[in-house]
Amino acid sequence: RCMDCGTPFCQTHSGCPIHNLMPEWNELVFKENWKGALDRLLTTNNFPEFTGRVCPAPCEGACVAGLVAAPVTIKNIEYSIVD
Repeated sequence: RCMDCGTPFCQTHSGCPIHNLMPEWNELVFKENWKGALDRLLTTNNFPEFTGRVCPAPCEGACVAGLVAAPVTIKNIEYSIVD
């Protein structure tokens, strides 16, 4: 679902304050490339194991998929990448 949104507002000023590139690492997770997803996450966030836990996830509120269904659970996916 994440890769089909068209316009990823999750990574703009109305979504992620540190501009993580969620669609890119979500695509890598979808392809089961966990190392690549971690590398991609670390390009915009040096401490995802910390920031991912305290972030209120405004990206999920900005998720375009959330207009017609539940938004993509970006925060849970980030947890999985880091763990």
